[in-house]
Amino acid sequence: MRRNNARHLVLLALLLMLKTTATQAQSSNQDPCGDGSGIMPVPDKALGVCGLDDTQQVLEYEGDLTIPFSIRSCWADWEGNEWSTAYCDKSRDYTIEVTGPSLNQAFLLSGPGDDIPVSLKFHHPAVTSTAIIPGQETSTRFRGGANGQQTPVSFSIEPTPSTAPVPGIYRGTLQFYLYQCNPWGSPDDPYNPIICKGSSASDNRTELALPLSVDITLVVGAGIRISGLEDMVLQMPAPGNDINAQQSFCVYTTASTKFTLRADSLNGSGQFLLGGASGTDTIAYEINVQSEKPPKKKAKLTEGVFTQKEWNGHSSADCIGYSDENMLLDLTIPAANLNNPQDYQYTDTLTLTVEMQ
Repeated sequence: MRRNNARHLVLLALLLMLKTTATQAQSSNQDPCGDGSGIMPVPDKALGVCGLDDTQQVLEYEGDLTIPFSIRSCWADWEGNEWSTAYCDKSRDYTIEVTGPSLNQAFLLSGPGDDIPVSLKFHHPAVTSTAIIPGQETSTRFRGGANGQQTPVSFSIEPTPSTAPVPGIYRGTLQFYLYQCNPWGSPDDPYNPIICKGSSASDNRTELALPLSVDITLVVGAGIRISGLEDMVLQMPAPGNDINAQQSFCVYTTASTKFTLRADSLNGSGQFLLGGASGTDTIAYEINVQSEKPPKKKAKLTEGVFTQKEWNGHSSADCIGYSDENMLLDLTIPAANLNNPQDYQYTDTLTLTVEMQ
């Protein structure tokens, strides 16, 4: 009797082992960039994610914020085909999920200033873009490729702060999950639904055994831009009067960092000079600058010398379409400098240089 019981126990153990093997359907991503040929078991043949976790993703804040990679998602109907890609001929749709540090449905990158919230989108040739919500499986199903085909896809990142962050390096690590979908489900049939998350070999689908770690580095450079200046045409005033002309302009700096300013005269060396069109006669003029934003600090410029005073840059690269320009240039030609001009026209090119502090 004991011998028979022992046989029954052995048979039961074998049945349990077979059941466990049948339900296991996870990919270790052992062939991330290939077509799955020569790879076994079938779940590893069926799934590969290439170029996402093998290098650190370094992006420039004001540059291309795209992370390109590719995905193989297919299924082989039987296991005796490890040397052929043709048998992984069935395309499998899939969903994805991304987790990581987040706040208010945005991912967070940490650096020298406050954390930078960024939105994440997934791009597929058949779907323009899909917004990724942290910790949520996408409701959109993405098409795989038959015969081990790698499909080019990408993530795009969009920083969402209202003002540019403090210059520096911001980092974050995200976890990428991919779930193949069962091939015979129907979105309208409650008894036979389409299921993606939660792999099953009996459903001819797989998923990543472990999520892929995606290390993102966002480099925020010290950006600066001066714009909005236009040519100034001056008219000779009535005798005894000064000439005065003003114009607003825009100075943008990353995170509204303070800046100083220098002005250089094409005709002058140590002074601002208008040069006569047909001779060597010159007319000296003066330049003042001040902020249009309180406190409206004013500085008289010395040609070729940076100001001692400093101002805050604007947070918008074009001062909100030049509707909120933050600096004022004030040009004056004293009446005494206009006595007895020797030429009919005077010009100068004034070059303004901005330096972040």
